[in-house]
Amino acid sequence: MAGPVTIPTHPRKLTSFLLLAVSVGAARGQCGTPVSIFPYTEGFETVPAWTTGGTGSDWAWGTPAHPTINSAGGGSKSWCVGGLTGTFYNLGELSWLQSPCFDMTDLDHPWVSFKIFWECERQYDGMVMQYSLNAGTTWSNVGAFNDPVDCLNANWYNSSNITNLTSASPKHGWSGRVGTTVGNCQGGQGSGGWVEAKHCLPACANQPQVILRFLFGAGTACNDYDGIAIDDVLVQEAPATTADFITSCNGSTITFTDQSTSCPSSHLWDFGDPASGVANTSAQANPSHTYPAAGTYTVTLTVTAPCSDPSTITLPVTILGVNVIGTDALCQGGTGSAIAQVTGSVPNLTYDWQPSGGNAATATGLAPGSYTVQVTAPNACSVTGTVLINEPPVLTVTAMNDTTVCPGTTLQLTAQAAGGTPGYTYSWSPAGPQVGPTSATVYAVTAEDANGCSSAADQVQVDLHPAVQPVMSISLLAGCAPLCPTFTDQTTGAIATSWDFGDGGTDAGALVDHCYGTGGAFTPVLTVLDANGCSGSIVGPEILVSAQPIAIPQVQPSIAAFDAPRFTAIDASVGAIGRLWEVGDPTIFSSVDAIAQFTLPGDGCVPVTLVAYSNDGCADTARTQVCVEAEYALFAPNAFTPNGDGINDVFLPISPILFPEEYELRIADRWGREIFATADRAEGWDGMDAPSGVYIWTLRIRDAFGRGHDHRGHVVLVR
Repeated sequence: MAGPVTIPTHPRKLTSFLLLAVSVGAARGQCGTPVSIFPYTEGFETVPAWTTGGTGSDWAWGTPAHPTINSAGGGSKSWCVGGLTGTFYNLGELSWLQSPCFDMTDLDHPWVSFKIFWECERQYDGMVMQYSLNAGTTWSNVGAFNDPVDCLNANWYNSSNITNLTSASPKHGWSGRVGTTVGNCQGGQGSGGWVEAKHCLPACANQPQVILRFLFGAGTACNDYDGIAIDDVLVQEAPATTADFITSCNGSTITFTDQSTSCPSSHLWDFGDPASGVANTSAQANPSHTYPAAGTYTVTLTVTAPCSDPSTITLPVTILGVNVIGTDALCQGGTGSAIAQVTGSVPNLTYDWQPSGGNAATATGLAPGSYTVQVTAPNACSVTGTVLINEPPVLTVTAMNDTTVCPGTTLQLTAQAAGGTPGYTYSWSPAGPQVGPTSATVYAVTAEDANGCSSAADQVQVDLHPAVQPVMSISLLAGCAPLCPTFTDQTTGAIATSWDFGDGGTDAGALVDHCYGTGGAFTPVLTVLDANGCSGSIVGPEILVSAQPIAIPQVQPSIAAFDAPRFTAIDASVGAIGRLWEVGDPTIFSSVDAIAQFTLPGDGCVPVTLVAYSNDGCADTARTQVCVEAEYALFAPNAFTPNGDGINDVFLPISPILFPEEYELRIADRWGREIFATADRAEGWDGMDAPSGVYIWTLRIRDAFGRGHDHRGHVVLVR
């Protein structure tokens, strides 16, 4: 029930009357649709979900524009008691800002935080936060003045007795202003800005109907201040407490430092050393314990904290020992090594070698000197050890002097090593030592000794003489075999000249002749040498030599009986399209027929000459001989083909003499060099090692009557 109120001249004395004259009850009944999704955040930036009420309520939602409270705690909007502007809140006000209903059934440790800005008369006016578990029927304060401050409980109530919070018991809350006391209006203890207040809600845990509200009470005087503003409300499960710790060591004494979250309030340590008796446990936050020997110990920490369940962590801690074994440097400049052998070893050891050496159990690349290694591990005491490293003399390498070579030259690079341990190998860059630079090149060399030590690099520069540019001229580039051009070296600065004629023939000199005896296309190459000793080659134009026909006269028989001196001449030439036969000297018979027959007038031997002509007008001449014998005859083939086909593979003159007293067959090439001889009438010439061409054969026979017969002829070897 409420009605008109008369305010006396001394407002303090009528405060209780004003409170009795107003209704401060919140709406009662069941929650409608409670909020059950957490975290719940409310920044008051949109249509308010919170409601206001009470006696003389002047709560306003929007952007604060008071002289002191002139901004929202976050964003642009907040709730303010005392309106959004001006410097006055209602006299005798007992109002509230109320949350929606929360279903905290699933919250084991509910927790609230929000931003608050208070600027009101100290001690008489102020605000408290309350909760209801029965839809607003009854209300209880959240927390109390002087609650312990930790990471989950902070900025909670600065006043233990706010006179006009008549609906709160006790009358704890936020009260005060920035200004000092003026007359009867109490000053001091204002927030001076937005602060974050937070607190656990243990009584709300697992409750299905929870309502929160901010209750504001004011007297009937000294109300000329901004009021109190609320913003950015957060309701959620409190952050869990997680036990954790780190260690530091001094010898066998370990100091344990609590690293637990969030804000543990009590500790219980078990150091895993039961032989130490009562010293094996501690309730300190950061205790120390001295262990009797190296080894691994199991340490357990259990912490408790506000708004969460206890948390326990068990970790091994290890007292380490180390023995350092060094290996002297094999190389000058850092090839020594050392290994740290750890006792009391645990996984995840780390190593720190100083002044160098890296972070592994084995330190390599060590120069001579003293080294210290520190071995550490998670939850283990570090340990240090030292070692002394020595080394051999410095390894050096000296490359050969710079040089200049001819283009295309292969050069053997050399170098000489000293120091280190003898037994040197050398490495070149670019690759060596056999090199063939195409331009001026700097080669770097390093030496490696028997210990695998490497030297610093030395260099040698290899320059190139100017390249030789050969020039040639050739008098003939086409003709019949044998074709004999003149080759002229016209190179400037040449001091020596050599020729490769392309047919296997070679020569030297600035002016040379060469004959091509067979047909084909031939490419000559000129190579010259200059005063620097450099050579150069040039490939000349192609020389086309028309193949000379091979004149192959076949006259049957070669020796005729005196009573039948008739002969048949057959042209078996290769590569010929025409011919001329001439018999006798002087000529007693001639013909251009491929097969010509003639008769000799008497006995004796006469020459038979065959001139064969090719399509290119090239000619070849071959001669044979026919004889008229009075008593015997001899057949010698004019050609044979030693190709292994079993037909005409061997040249073998045949004589009717059955039992000659003497038999001697000889074969010579066209230049008269003997290439075959036999005294066995059954052995013929197989021609296997001879090239195609015309060969001269001679045969000497002495018959059973003691008469000697000497024969000479040509045979063509055809492949």
